[in-house]
Amino acid sequence: MNSSTSDFWGQDIALNAQGQAKVAANGELVLTEGIDTGVQDIVLRIFTRLGGLFYDTEFGSLVHDWIAEDSTAASRAALEAEIIMRVELDPRVVVGSVRCTVTHWDETSVTARVFWRFITEDSPLNLVLQINKKTMEMVIQDVQPR
Repeated sequence: MNSSTSDFWGQDIALNAQGQAKVAANGELVLTEGIDTGVQDIVLRIFTRLGGLFYDTEFGSLVHDWIAEDSTAASRAALEAEIIMRVELDPRVVVGSVRCTVTHWDETSVTARVFWRFITEDSPLNLVLQINKKTMEMVIQDVQPR
């Protein structure tokens, strides 16, 4: 990766679907590169409770608070707005490009899709958020892994 790419995207320790660090066969930690760093940053922001990091109380989201609500037009709109706002906080995201739709909401689970575009990309990216309301487990899947 060249210097300007890493300056724009940054790097981080790559995480697996369970949020654990990925380790290469030689025992070294795997690092994110390019657009994967941006996607991982967005996933972490949505997954982390707002104020949950002692060193950055502005990082995170209130998604966990909204999913406990009943499915009403207002609660669905509020959850979608929360996700849109948090994704737009990433400086690499084109403001106004973020869209979110709640596709399922019942007493046991909530599913939402979020679409956005990074400023260096022509094609939108998207994630599917699936939240089990009984266990409060959240799974965020990258629909188009690179």
